[in-house]
Formats: sequence, structure tokens, C-alpha cells
Amino acid sequence: MTALECVQNLVSHGLPDVASARDAEAALGPRGAACWRALADFWTAAAAWNADSGREPKAAAELLTVENPQLRLLLWTSNRSLPDGRRIGLADILRFEQTTGSAVPGFSHLPIARQTAGQG
Repeated sequence: MTALECVQNLVSHGLPDVASARDAEAALGPRGAACWRALADFWTAAAAWNADSGREPKAAAELLTVENPQLRLLLWTSNRSLPDGRRIGLADILRFEQTTGSAVPGFSHLPIARQTAGQG
């Protein structure tokens, strides 16, 4: 799931040298495509919740100006550009999951974040 999520985030930026979301999804088998859709639905719900919660959205265009290749890769795979020019990132996803209890079926971001922070 984490790898698919990184790919979804990367293709969301509309980069000219990266496949489109449609092409990436078409390359998946049935199980991969089901996971792809579950992740897409989850991020869509999180984006709507963040907007409804009054969180100040960040501009997606900022991500495309990062020049350091390592930082750019990290940011492009942990943030998602939205169709309206905003973006959401993993912090928004964690806040959504923790506050609403919603998660991708069979996958949660919270245990991974806790383990990474040395709390799990």
C-alpha cells in the first residue's frame, strides 16, 4: 500500500516525465487496482475533511519549485496535488485518520507514524 500511495502522490503532480494516474492504474492487476481505488477514495475523503475543518490549504505549485533532488523526491511522494491547485500531505492524512477513525481498509498510517517516531 505504501508503494502505491507514493506512486499516486507522484502522479498527482502532473509532471511531464511521469505517467498519468490513469496509465499507472491501468498497469495494475485486479488486486492492485482495488488497492489503488481504496487509497484514492481515502485521500479524497481526507482532502474534503481538511477543507471542511477550515484548515488553510497549501499551494501545490510550491512542491514543483524544490531544487534539491532528495528533498523533491520526499516531498513529491508524501504530498498529493489536488485538482483545485491545493495539496495535502501525510500530516493531513494522519490528522484525518486520528480524528475521524477512518482508514484505508486493512491499512493504517498511524502505527507506521508511531513506529517511525519511536512510540510504537
